[in-house]
Amino acid sequence: MKRITLLSLVLTLAVLVAVPSAWAADPVKLVFASAYAPVDHQSQTLVKFGELAEKYSNGTLKVNVVVGGVLGGERDVAEGIQVGTVNGAILGGILQNFDPAMSILEFPFLFKNEAHVRAVMEGPVGDKIRNRLIQKTGIRILYHVMRTPRELTTKKPVKSLADIKGMKIRVPEMQAHLETWRALGATPTPLAFTEVYTALQLGTVDGQENPLGVIWANKFYEVTEYLAITDHLVGFMMIVMNNDTFKKLTPVQQKALTQAAVEASRFNDALLKKINADIEKQLFAKMKVTKINNAPWREAAKDVYKSFLKYDGFEDLYLSIRKVGEKY
Repeated sequence: MKRITLLSLVLTLAVLVAVPSAWAADPVKLVFASAYAPVDHQSQTLVKFGELAEKYSNGTLKVNVVVGGVLGGERDVAEGIQVGTVNGAILGGILQNFDPAMSILEFPFLFKNEAHVRAVMEGPVGDKIRNRLIQKTGIRILYHVMRTPRELTTKKPVKSLADIKGMKIRVPEMQAHLETWRALGATPTPLAFTEVYTALQLGTVDGQENPLGVIWANKFYEVTEYLAITDHLVGFMMIVMNNDTFKKLTPVQQKALTQAAVEASRFNDALLKKINADIEKQLFAKMKVTKINNAPWREAAKDVYKSFLKYDGFEDLYLSIRKVGEKY
């Protein structure tokens, strides 16, 4: 009897080892959001991030990526991350609404080019930005995602700075954008991204500014005839999530998320390279295009940053970014 009992015990243990999934805990479910259209490179990148996070966590994470602004505009999503109704998202300068010093994330005419952005975000200044964002907002940056420069689409032609005087330009709900476009002579009108197409269609605003990929994906060429290549903002987004949620995960799951964010960013780089030439060709065929000399624009906006010196930490970050930019 003892031998039979021992054999039964061995067989039982063998079964437990062979099929541990039967007793495994359910995967941790996370919701990540994008305010952008499903075809937009930022939404596609976030979807790829979700797939990779599940893969690298060995299935212990289940990432539901909701795109197309279904969970609201960028501000709605950022607030959702803070209160925990959304776990993460792909976001940009909207975070300055929760810490004004973070306006440096999307400050017109600050970053010179893509290499400048990468040098900042992958170096000591990037560490400062990440640590500050956690302390001030509770939001953690997993990794940055490049965009192409922001350009201007309008209902009337823009060939020089004088042409935008008094023009109602939709801008994101960010102080740096508001202050910059005021300095340029326009009338900036903050609206959630999900409202832009309708506002242009109804004439509530005269124009908007975004990267070419966003302009194309959201069909802004249907409601604005003119495209001015201003390159006024070399931008980037970030895959972010609630820091408390991140800290509750296992080390394996945390590593899976950070690794997925880095690889999703590389996916985005390849995707942009592949689609940008085609987007430019098709967009230019649908719109009347002018190439702007933005030197006068830079001059007009050169003192905008001084309005932000009252915010603790802003000057250090701003000047640090400019210092890094001296090499570029």
